[in-house]
Order: sequence, then C-alpha cells, then structure tokens
Amino acid sequence: MAQPSTVRVGYEDGRFVWRKSSYSDHNGDCVELAEAGHSVAFRDSKDSQGPVISVGRRAAVVFVSAMTEGRLSAGRV
Repeated sequence: MAQPSTVRVGYEDGRFVWRKSSYSDHNGDCVELAEAGHSVAFRDSKDSQGPVISVGRRAAVVFVSAMTEGRLSAGRV
C-alpha cells in the first residue's frame, strides 16, 4: 500500500486563490481550498487568518472523492 503524502499545517500567506466548497452551508460552516502547485491547501472560511492544512494533490483527490461518495462520516474510520 502506498504511503500517504505529507500533511503540512501552516498559516495562509496571501499567495493562494481560495475557493469555497459548493457543499458549504449558508450558516458559515464552510471549507475553502486553494491549489498550490503539487499540493492543495484547505482552511476554515470562518477563520481566514487561521491555520491552513496542505496535502499532496493525489491525497486531496482521494479525500474529496471519499467525502462526496459518503465513504467518510462522523464516527467512521
């Protein structure tokens, strides 16, 4: 089995173009993402100056696919 890509946690530095998820609620519970070369960065849109999680592009595709297909949910590993 392939090893997961490295996850980096940092702070937004103004160089990303952020997009809000089309699945985000109108109550502000939103996730934004930005493409950054060979990685994808995620952040909480309510805290635009807060932490940013950056993962490899392949890991991001696998994660988003699992979420949209319902393979991930609270309480499941």
